[in-house]
This record gives sequence, C-alpha cells and structure tokens, in this order.
Amino acid sequence: MFKLGGKMRIIAGTKKGSKILSPLNKGKVTKKGDIEATRPTLDRVKESMFNILGHRVYNSDVLDMFAGTGSLGLEALSRGAKSAVFLEKFKETYDILNENIKNLEFKEESKSILADSFMYLEKLSEENMRFDIIFVDPPYLNEMVKSSIDLIVKYNLLKEEGVLVSKYDISEDIYLGKLGLKLKDKRKYGKTYLGFYQYD
Repeated sequence: MFKLGGKMRIIAGTKKGSKILSPLNKGKVTKKGDIEATRPTLDRVKESMFNILGHRVYNSDVLDMFAGTGSLGLEALSRGAKSAVFLEKFKETYDILNENIKNLEFKEESKSILADSFMYLEKLSEENMRFDIIFVDPPYLNEMVKSSIDLIVKYNLLKEEGVLVSKYDISEDIYLGKLGLKLKDKRKYGKTYLGFYQYD
C-alpha cells in the first residue's frame, strides 16, 4: 500500500535524510473533481521555503493544512518546531501521514486529524489553538488559498508575529491578503510561487 517517495525526504534537522512515504495512487481524481492525491513540494522549493522561514521554525507551533503525507509539518519538526497539527481529509493519505509520523518518531509532538481543513478550522479556534507558522498547500488551480486565509483570519488562528506560507501554480492569481494579513513576499521556483503572509 505504501512506498518510499523517490524525492520525498527530510532535508535538515534531527531527521535529515529520512525518507517520507508517499501514496501509490498519484493523480487520482474523485467523481466530485477533488484531487485525491498529494502534491509533494520539491526539495529545492521546500529548502528555499525553510531558508526564508529561518529561525522562526525553532520552538514554533505549526499548522499543516492539506497536509498530504506531512512533508512540510514533519520538516518543521525536524528543524525544531515544538508541535505540529496536520489536517488531511483523504483516509488513504491520512494513514500514510500517520505512518510517517510514527517512523520519524514525532508522535508526541504531532496531532493528526482526519478532516476537511476548511471545516476543522473553527474547531481549532474553539480549542483556543493559535500558530506561529501555518502552511497552506492545497491542490493547484482551485482558489483554496484565498478561502483558507479568509478563514484563518476569521478564526484568529495565526499569532500576531506569525507567518503563513502558501504555494501557487504560476497560472493562478496570488491572493494579496485580508484584514491586515497581507502578502509580504513572493518567490518563483519554476512553475511554482511561494507566498509569505504576515500581519501589518
């Protein structure tokens, strides 16, 4: 059921070089049009992302929306993040995510939730959870970043000094932000843009 993803690995930190399991059914599309597969972040893009985040990662509380098999949240934990919450709605991918958490020995620092990311944000707010870093990495070409950011602002999930990182295809419009949470930086890597959002 699982396999070692060819280029999926932890880049730096305590688990540097560790492989991350990825699903076999890449590219499967459901009847509703949802992409039922992960869209892994290439190592060079992930490395650049974390280089930009720098010291912010250490001792941070992280939210990994649309977590897939956990590449971003697990990288953060390897680099010294205090905790990570993973939201993933597809059961097959969620099972692989939990296998990765177990294999990397991050069970104590991790909370994985089988749920739609949009639907669960209100629950996180009710639990008074707030985060230093939020990764918003949904499937491309569906304008989910805008909806995610709007809900994160609504439920006050990002700390005042926190940063939200999103990923876009170059054909997508980059959302400029909402109610003080604004796009502060963007970087282009091939056909991918990274967007970094912070409060004014």
